[in-house]
Amino acid sequence: MTDSGKASEETPAPKYEVVFTEDARSDVGALDGSVKKQLAKVIRKKIAVNPEGYGTPLRAPLSGYWKHEFANHRLIYQIFPEDKKIVVVCAVGPRKAGDVADIYFQLNKIADSGRLAEQVTSILETILPGLRRKKKK
Repeated sequence: MTDSGKASEETPAPKYEVVFTEDARSDVGALDGSVKKQLAKVIRKKIAVNPEGYGTPLRAPLSGYWKHEFANHRLIYQIFPEDKKIVVVCAVGPRKAGDVADIYFQLNKIADSGRLAEQVTSILETILPGLRRKKKK
């Protein structure tokens, strides 16, 4: 409560660093301004604080990924809780079941090509410099 008796809307301290793949940055760039604002709020108040609590795990073929629904869009991400807590946003976009523009269809295509794994690995190697040395052993 604040001095005025109103409930405080303070943003909880982030526990996770949230980073975006190149493709997810492109997705965000294509969003409408109002959706971008909603996305920023979702990331700041929910995903950076408790990505598992505010998300839903996806099933095969996208097991290992999580989703958060906002507006008519989906935020799809992976959670790396070891060492430094990191959330990698892999895709952002509308759900259009049965359409080639559907966010899940697009993510599957990127994952199948190997491009998503390359982008996530690159991000993790940048943030966790020791990762590259551990992998080579």
